[in-house]
Amino acid sequence: MSVFRLEGEYWTVEYQGVVFRLRDGKGLHYLAYLLRHPGEVVGAAELIGRVSGVEDCASEPSEPGTQPRFDAQIERARSAVSKRIKSALLRIQDHHPELGLHLARCIKTGRMCGYLPDATGPITWSE
Repeated sequence: MSVFRLEGEYWTVEYQGVVFRLRDGKGLHYLAYLLRHPGEVVGAAELIGRVSGVEDCASEPSEPGTQPRFDAQIERARSAVSKRIKSALLRIQDHHPELGLHLARCIKTGRMCGYLPDATGPITWSE
């Protein structure tokens, strides 16, 4: 069993017998959500909402003429989530190159995000 757990201001990560700690950051929260839901694909804006506890932040606009503003919000969410997750992955790779490589291959970012494990299957993470 591997560990990806927030403890105060630090995340404890354990993988293949190696334990390390990372200072908290939004990218690690996004990553933790994806790791807890392997195979699930979620929109970047929806991921922000789920992590922050605001479930409906990515709902389609119902008023006419608001689509361009909605598209801009989705693009900002895509950019922010991708940047923060990639930063978190680099921090992980600094401590555990093998885990960093696995996650870089299996974490997908963009408009839609997910932990899509390769043929070896997902790693079971505990909190």
